Amino acid sequence: MKVIRALDNQGDENSTAVASLMCGPLDHPSDNGDAEMPTTDYTSMMQGDNDSIGNAELIDAYEKGIDELRTAVAGMTPEQILARPVPGKWSTVECVGHLADTEVFFTDRIVRTIALDRPLLMSADEKLYTERLRYQEFDLTEQLALFSALRRHATRILRMQLPEAWRRIAVHNESGILTLRQLVLQAVRHLRHHLPFIAEKRAVLEK
Repeated sequence: MKVIRALDNQGDENSTAVASLMCGPLDHPSDNGDAEMPTTDYTSMMQGDNDSIGNAELIDAYEKGIDELRTAVAGMTPEQILARPVPGKWSTVECVGHLADTEVFFTDRIVRTIALDRPLLMSADEKLYTERLRYQEFDLTEQLALFSALRRHATRILRMQLPEAWRRIAVHNESGILTLRQLVLQAVRHLRHHLPFIAEKRAVLEK
């Protein structure tokens, strides 16, 4: 497993509107202690729309997540990546593994909502993924590459869409009707929900 180097160019911080976005797991609060609000409140926060953010600004925030995640783990040693310094919470590699796997779902949802009429979206139990796929044994570099490739792929598609595409809808098996905007917002919020937990682990390990 390689140590991830910091990016040379971090870019400007997001605007106040985008920076105020919060974020969280696939459809439910984490079972590892990273989220503590009731499931229904958490899901509403993740999937709600925000009219103060334009489509172009939303795409920029979505793409910027690539650098935000890489920056969050930059310079960490293999030992730090595997450590679980906060009781009851994932290691950094488990967190990044979760983010990459969840991004597979988010990308599929975004692409199918654009390409298909009212596609059915299914929820998933993140705890089963963490345990059965053995995130602790994942390679951090591979997971970052997967996350980055998925975001770049969807970003390219989103930038080619006409304004009316953002009103396209999908049907979630638990949440009901969701628009393309809501799906992209959820992906942005999900990453930003988890970044503070990576920072928390680093702070403990670097004391």
